[in-house]
Amino acid sequence: MSLNTWFIATRPWSLVMTFVATCLAGIMAYSFGSFDPFLFALTMIGLIIAHTASNMTNDWYDVKHGVDENAPTAKYRPHPLLFGEVDKGTYKKVILAQFAVGFTISAYLTWLQGLPVMVFSVLGVLFGIFYTADPIKLKHRTLGEISVFLAFGPLMVGGAFYAITGQFSWDPLLASTPIGLLIALVLLANNLRDKNFDANVGIATMATGTTEDQGMRYFTALTASAYLSTLVLVALRIFSPFALLAFLSIKTAIQIIRQFNEKVPLTSDQQTAQLALQFGVLLTAGELLNVLYYTFL
Repeated sequence: MSLNTWFIATRPWSLVMTFVATCLAGIMAYSFGSFDPFLFALTMIGLIIAHTASNMTNDWYDVKHGVDENAPTAKYRPHPLLFGEVDKGTYKKVILAQFAVGFTISAYLTWLQGLPVMVFSVLGVLFGIFYTADPIKLKHRTLGEISVFLAFGPLMVGGAFYAITGQFSWDPLLASTPIGLLIALVLLANNLRDKNFDANVGIATMATGTTEDQGMRYFTALTASAYLSTLVLVALRIFSPFALLAFLSIKTAIQIIRQFNEKVPLTSDQQTAQLALQFGVLLTAGELLNVLYYTFL
């Protein structure tokens, strides 16, 4: 088993949004006058480890439940556990080791900054684990999109902000809204593609039981809500006007909606993830430009 195989097993392509969300929290911490490079770096490492551990946990339970065996995702995404490229016993040990390291980092940050760090951490991990784990299986109960929004939105950005600053503020929780919505949109794109398969294996998502038109109305509304929430956050002065750079991604969003209206492709989640990344990078870059503008001009 090569290191590359283990690296692929963590689903590294999904980690960019954790990076973006933590960067947004760091930029907001700087704006609050409480940025610490060491705490920012440690928070970033802890969140990425928690994310990879959750990814591997989700794959473990999907394979255990027989969900991934004939799923459309398995036709194009590398899946070392499903294809027997990794030892199952070692796989579980790697998951536990990652959670142990993540918990250690969280405990240290809690010691430095206070109990809320651990509260944010535990809630985020619980959403990550029970997305597919027994007995809750959020993914199977039409709660997948909501749990992903909460985990990658308010909990990640708000928790990272607190870990860096030691302060609670509603601003980072609200600022996380568009990023959380777009990450939920990635899951919805996946579920729209898999809705017939999911229905056959007993998984209930926002897409199962809907017609093609209904599903696309959900998708379009969720996409629009990310952009509209950004406008609201600028109006509330939680974001600076520079955050409107995120609207440069709207052309991509429109192209995806038009394509999906014709036919939801096999790579629907990948394409939507690219939109989420493009939006998130532009949004974060805008807020960074705002910081630089007021720092050096």
